[in-house]
Amino acid sequence: MPIRSILLFCLAPFAIAALQGCGGDDGGGSSSSSNHDGEALGECPPDSAAQQTAGYDALQRECVVCHGTDKVGATARIGAPDGMNVDDPEWVRAEAVEIMEEIEAGTMPYGAGKLPDDTIESIRVYLACDAAAQ
Repeated sequence: MPIRSILLFCLAPFAIAALQGCGGDDGGGSSSSSNHDGEALGECPPDSAAQQTAGYDALQRECVVCHGTDKVGATARIGAPDGMNVDDPEWVRAEAVEIMEEIEAGTMPYGAGKLPDDTIESIRVYLACDAAAQ
C-alpha cells in the first residue's frame, strides 16, 4: 500500500475530528440562516437586561477560547475557522441564528457537551435582543 494511502487513512480521522462542529460557514456573514431582525431567535423579553448580560458573558466565556479575534491560526483556534469571532459584534449579529443553532444542538462549544438550559436561554435572549436592536 502506498505511503500516501497509509497517511490518508491514519490522519483523516484527526482532521475530521478537529473540524467537527465548527459549522459550514466561511464567516463571511452571508449565511442564508442569518436573520438580522432576530425573528428566528424569538422575542427580546422586556426587562431582560440582567439575562442579556448573563448571555453575553456566557458567550464570551464559553466561545472566545476558540472564536476570539486574538486567536490566530488553526492551533490557537483549536480548528475554528478564521473570521468566526464572538468578540466581533458585527459578526455575532450577522451569524446570531447559526450561533444559536450550534449551541442548542450541543455541537458548540466543541467538546464541552451541551450547555445548561438556563445558559442557553440567556445566550438566546442576548442574541435576540442584540439582533432586534440593530
